[in-house]
Amino acid sequence: MKIDRLLEILILLMHRKNIQAKELASYFGVSTRTIYRDVETLSVAGLPVEMTRGRTGGISLMQGFTLSRIPVTAKEKDVLQLALQNLSTTKFPEVETLMQKFQALWDATTERDWIVIDPAEYGAPPERNEIFAVMKECILENRQLTFTYYSSNREETRREVAPLKLWYRGSAWYLWGYCYLRQDYRLFHVHRMLDLEILDYFQPIYEEATFIKFREHAVTPAPKIAVHLRFDPSVYYRLMAIFPAEILVSLSGSIELKTEIPKTDWLYSFLLSFGADMEVISPDNLRTEIKQQLQMALNLYE
Repeated sequence: MKIDRLLEILILLMHRKNIQAKELASYFGVSTRTIYRDVETLSVAGLPVEMTRGRTGGISLMQGFTLSRIPVTAKEKDVLQLALQNLSTTKFPEVETLMQKFQALWDATTERDWIVIDPAEYGAPPERNEIFAVMKECILENRQLTFTYYSSNREETRREVAPLKLWYRGSAWYLWGYCYLRQDYRLFHVHRMLDLEILDYFQPIYEEATFIKFREHAVTPAPKIAVHLRFDPSVYYRLMAIFPAEILVSLSGSIELKTEIPKTDWLYSFLLSFGADMEVISPDNLRTEIKQQLQMALNLYE
């Protein structure tokens, strides 16, 4: 429609400042004569559109012209632009176009692009990171998704899911949706999903309140236990990424840590990952359990 073309021409001019008529004609798939008529229409409407001749000439707007009528501060503009930049990491459709319009309408520019968020996993083959594009397509187009899933208790199942949200929680990505096998809403660790296939369309089956309720239940903290741990100084950089520096005490050539930690499967895998660089001082039952786990691993090599 002509009105859509006129609006987009205006936004392009606000973003690009100067564009040749033949470039606009190619972009919209119309003749240069049509573009000249559009420019005339914009001028009659009171918009300060200018045309200059010559090799460096073109169509432009009067310097300083914006459509801003919304009282938004500079900091608020930066927050909105940052949100759009972060959204672009998920390959969400039309984000780049939306960012151009945002920058043009509010003359929103930042000094530099200071943050990058990338869901790709280091060292993973390209096809593994492509699952984000598959999940995005299924969520936005209401397509069922089937995949092989490995649960935390090592159970392998084939799932068919109505995918509803991609959720970044803690330090991992999860897919939330309705699982037809379990007949309920479930959360799936993205990197434990294999052999994804896109299936048929599904009718959206939930309300946002359902996710809010699920999320409240999912983030219920596990019971904590008081621990006293001793680490070799060489792993201090790993500890800094998890614990506040003020509770990491250097003592007699080691690092002592006294804190409370949720007693989950993560605790055991976390402690065992340090190998000989970590010792459980207390509680005694945790010390015994870690010793048993290490002995079982040692038995594999005898």
